[in-house]
Amino acid sequence: MFEIYVKLNSMNLEYQIAKKLSVNQALIQKTPKVEMGDYCLPCFMFAKEKKVSINVIIDEFKNKIKDDEMFIKAEQVGGYLNLFLNKQYVGEKILNDNTISVINKSGKNKVVCIDYCSVNLAKYLHIGHFTTTIIGESLARICEALGYNVVRINYAGDYGTPFGKMVVAYKLWGDKNDIENRGMDAIQDLYVKFCANENDELLEQARMASFQIENKKGEEYKIYKWIINITIDETKKLIGKMGITFDDWRGESTYNDKMEKPLEEINKMGLSKVENGALIIDMNKFGLGVCVLKRSDGGSLYITRDLSAVEDRYNLYHFDEMLYVTATQQNSHFAKLFKICELLNKPYAKNLKHIGYGMFSLPEGKIASRKGKQALFQDILNEAEEQAFNVVKDRNIEENKKQEISKSVAISSISFSILKVERIKDKIFDINKAVSFDGETGPYIQYTYARINSLIKKYKKQYKLQKFEMPQIDVKLFEILKLLTNYKSTIYQAKKSYEPSIISRYILELCKQFNAYYNETKIITENEKESAGKINFVIAVKKFLKNV
Repeated sequence: MFEIYVKLNSMNLEYQIAKKLSVNQALIQKTPKVEMGDYCLPCFMFAKEKKVSINVIIDEFKNKIKDDEMFIKAEQVGGYLNLFLNKQYVGEKILNDNTISVINKSGKNKVVCIDYCSVNLAKYLHIGHFTTTIIGESLARICEALGYNVVRINYAGDYGTPFGKMVVAYKLWGDKNDIENRGMDAIQDLYVKFCANENDELLEQARMASFQIENKKGEEYKIYKWIINITIDETKKLIGKMGITFDDWRGESTYNDKMEKPLEEINKMGLSKVENGALIIDMNKFGLGVCVLKRSDGGSLYITRDLSAVEDRYNLYHFDEMLYVTATQQNSHFAKLFKICELLNKPYAKNLKHIGYGMFSLPEGKIASRKGKQALFQDILNEAEEQAFNVVKDRNIEENKKQEISKSVAISSISFSILKVERIKDKIFDINKAVSFDGETGPYIQYTYARINSLIKKYKKQYKLQKFEMPQIDVKLFEILKLLTNYKSTIYQAKKSYEPSIISRYILELCKQFNAYYNETKIITENEKESAGKINFVIAVKKFLKNV
């Protein structure tokens, strides 16, 4: 069977150079232009520290590498030492080293729980769920790449008066067959009908139904569980289209009867007091205002359930980190939650992190929702898929694959629109731009990957050479190889800052540089050995794109 063996390298060039010069890696910088060298080292601080001239310091550094095969030469440019690498020698080292795709498993034997998506089972998934779902899943995969055991949690909203309203609506106007046939659409229609006819009598019935649900009693609870199971199944299918599954679907109702324990702990520590009938913690001295734990009518709040949930998750999963992926509007909520855990001396208090993000919206009037004012998750997917099909329908693609490719392009266009921008920033999703195969888009990356596969396929038809060959490493190819050596540090940095856009920018740069090389270089030539070397380099790039 035809096979090309590609070995990849784990050596980060900045690290290797710093090691040879005995300096901090952070000091090694890329030169502004390739003709000025590959990297440079500012030498001002060394001269100042040793109280000698720049020339003396630069000569010392030159002597450290003068017989090293890694370097062609080193030149002084002002107060900098510019380093010119032996491209063929270093490039071969990069391609011959077989560990670049093996990331140091810093997360081995560690558990990270990630709470994201947080679907409200009383409503459709809408545009607001895209950001939390995509960022949360990206962080989950980053952590898995580093060896963490990841627990994906969808903390479903399955508690409160809306469910009482749904149950009452079903008892008054519902049709079992209609719900089993139309699912969420039928359930939502009933909810809308309840709201349209809402009056004091109906609200009282809804409150009574909610009471039954909370106490897991009667016909109301059975109807509620039936509706919940239908909505969870439909939500799983919808999210599954994005290639995402969750390990834990336990929602707010799980902690309905577990909220007294944290309140007792807080009271025992003397942290709480009653004010105007409500149970509160005064957190003004921490700059967090007042935290209400229980309303004056005895009703619980999110903070109380979250205190129960985090304790339960720690006991169940023994997490090393607990990440909450929600909008920045919840900064205050999580600051209070984390501070309370700290005041209670919880062992996990320092391992809780809120991963905030900006809003994800559409240009005005671009997508009409089937229900209400907010564009629905499903509507956006459908529209993106339709737009993607319009792009691929006239391309030279097998007819039976166009629909499948359209779905893939639609998902990548939405996902990458979120991931390419720093998570804290607001994002506007313009479908026409997002599904384009040009520019900084998901389809552009997919197109690059498809181009690489096409090259490999073409090579296999022309040659049968199985032996590994080295390419002739020119400036453009070497710039790409240098970028490949930053693979591990890019993953690390993305995890350290919980910022998927770091990886997105890396992928875009890799694709840009590869396409520039492709456009200026004939990769498959009449020379079999030359072609084999270049195709091995192409496969190296493919492996990286596949991994990230």
